[in-house]
Amino acid sequence: MRILLPIILFGTVYMAVSCKGKEKEPAVKETTNDTLSQSTMADDSSAQYFRGAIDNQLAEWKQSFQGFQIDSFRFSQRTSFKEKEVQDTADMKELLSLFGPSLAFTSDSSQYLDLFSAGMSLERRGKKLVAMADVDQAVTLCNLKTGKCKQIASFGPSAGIEEAVWLDATRFILAGTMHNDDGKPQAFVLIGDTGKESYSWYESTITRAASTDYTASGIRKLKIDEWE
Repeated sequence: MRILLPIILFGTVYMAVSCKGKEKEPAVKETTNDTLSQSTMADDSSAQYFRGAIDNQLAEWKQSFQGFQIDSFRFSQRTSFKEKEVQDTADMKELLSLFGPSLAFTSDSSQYLDLFSAGMSLERRGKKLVAMADVDQAVTLCNLKTGKCKQIASFGPSAGIEEAVWLDATRFILAGTMHNDDGKPQAFVLIGDTGKESYSWYESTITRAASTDYTASGIRKLKIDEWE
């Protein structure tokens, strides 16, 4: 009994101290349910610019969906492209001559977003422009001042980016669709920042009707004569 009593007292004191320590632990704030109007991107007002872009640069894309509601978009994740490999730009001149109309440039033309050249081949045959597309897609960001290009995002056959617009000199929006469990195209956007070298994903439950025939504006600008 003399041995057990000190052990019991020590155990009681240890449990009390442990519980007291746990009470002081700060709560962890969850950020997975952020909406576009409550973006957690530090010092970033991309959400308010997105609203303007939807009604202007992305108005046609918006209208291709049923019951489009901007508040239905939810923050999903952030992706960094800082460590992405820099691409060889030896063929940039040829790329610009073929895909130039489909590229999304900043207002000073120093940077551009390329949605299509990585997954599509173009060839001039006489007066015809012939295209052949792959099921996969990659988005490339190029800086003409530095001469550097990076593939910042890639997608398989179930998802893809349709439109790219610049909000200002460093921020941009990539708008596209991904197929849900029912096989319906579902809207999502990426809001990116070339300064931070990252973008944030915002997903929604908004779907596009099967009867809607939407062609990306960049593809239309290419004026392709024939598909193979």
